[in-house]
Formats: sequence, structure tokens, C-alpha cells
Amino acid sequence: MDWEPRRRALVEAEAAVLCGGRLVAPGLYLSERPFAPGRAAFAIEGGVLLAAGDPSELQTPPGALVHVVKGPFKADGHPKEFLARLPQHPQIGPRRTKLQLYCTGGPWLLVRRSEDAAFSAPELPRRTSTSLSSRLGRALVNLVARPGERVLDPVCGTGAALVEAARIGCVVEGSDLTWKAVVWARENLAALGLEGAIRREDALIRAPALPLHDALIADLPYGRRLDPADLAAFARALPRLARRWALVAHVDLRPELAAAGTPAHTTIEVPKPTFVRYLHLGGERLEG
Repeated sequence: MDWEPRRRALVEAEAAVLCGGRLVAPGLYLSERPFAPGRAAFAIEGGVLLAAGDPSELQTPPGALVHVVKGPFKADGHPKEFLARLPQHPQIGPRRTKLQLYCTGGPWLLVRRSEDAAFSAPELPRRTSTSLSSRLGRALVNLVARPGERVLDPVCGTGAALVEAARIGCVVEGSDLTWKAVVWARENLAALGLEGAIRREDALIRAPALPLHDALIADLPYGRRLDPADLAAFARALPRLARRWALVAHVDLRPELAAAGTPAHTTIEVPKPTFVRYLHLGGERLEG
């Protein structure tokens, strides 16, 4: 997984939900239940573990090509030096080579690489300067929703997060107060051949009539609904809207959420070059 320091807490939270695996080295997880390739926002590589242990015991086919994976777990040295310690002395392979070697400070791991393991951001025709990035939107979805579940975004904007929910197979529904946002969100879904119900409405007004969704995701607009008086009504409506929820804001909303009776069980800071975004997770916990 991506082990960039500013995103480390978010990466760890996503890995815990998706695979429930154990961290065996910085950014490297082992799990008996791997997630689907391309599902994680911050996965760099992935595959099936073939062998683990002392390098002198790792067997590779004669004449095999092996790629030595780089990462925060990798010891210093040239890939040839690592491969020379394997019994069959395999040759260096390119990045897309099927056999991959993870050289950690503990056991070394020989892995058969999965196809298309890394997240791929889509080309969306409509974005604004405040649109959520596709990668962060995918992480937001992964933290509270599973494929096939019903996901609601009551302040969907251009729909970047809903696109990511739909891409993993969720049934998506969104709303916004402006027609421009509604039209753009529909265009972004349609551009990728995805479906979703996007309406111009205030979800808080319709909250009593809306079905209970599995998950709610929202990148809260800057300023609006962040005043404590406005946020309180939004926060109190969360249990009526979804079993689990994830809110993104440019301020820490924990005091206001707690005061409204819907405290966040997890808050993750995601620093950016000029400010910090806060991811607040509440409702039922999604376990890996």
C-alpha cells in the first residue's frame, strides 16, 4: 500500500476494512481474504503469496524472471544482490513480471502478481476546483460501503464520490441544491456507463421519506452546513439516512457531531499542501 507519510492513517484504515490483514512491514499487508484487484484507492501492488521465509529457502522455477518490488519495507541494495540470495538465482524482471519478491527486514515474500492491482482514476468530463479527487473518493467509499450496497450522497456536487461508489458496484443516489451540480453529476456517471439517481433537492427535507441506505458519503461544501446551527440538523438526520456514514470537511467536526448526538467513531486527518481535510466516520463500523 502507498506509505506516503501524510496519508498513512488513511491507508491503514482502508487496508483494515478491505482485507482485515496484518501489517508485516511498512505498507505491506498479508490477508487470507484479499480484496478485488483495483478496489483499493491506495494499493500499489497485490497478489497471491507463494512462499515466505528465509531467502535461501524460496524456490523459483528455473530460468524465471523475478521483479524486486520497491517500497518502504525494502532493504538497501541492488535487485541483483537480492536475487543472488535465492537458490535458483533468477534474473531481474520488469515491473509487470508475474513473480515478485518483497524483501523485508523479516521473512522475504515471493508473490504471484495480480492483474490491474492499482487504482485507476477515471477521466471525468465535469470537475470543479473543489471536486473531491477520485482516489480520495474511492477511499471514502471503501471505508463505509461494500459492493452491491445502497449509497447516498446528499450534497453530491459533481458526483466524484458517487462515481467511485458506482464503479465498485454500489447502487448510488445523490442530490444537490443546484441544477448545475445535478446535471454535471449525471454527466460524469453517464460518461463511464454508470447508473445513478441524481435529484435536485434538499435531502434533509426528504429525510423522513427516504429509505435507509447502507452508507452515506458526503464532501461537505465549504461554509454551508459547517456552521454549528446548520450542521446540527444534518448530523441528527444521519441515523435516518444511513447505517454508516463518512463526511469530509476542511475543519474538524468532532465537537459539533458529538453535540448533535451522532459522534464520529473515527476521524482521519488527510493533510494537503495548504490545508487539512478531515474524514469523519460514524454509525456502524465496517469490519474487514
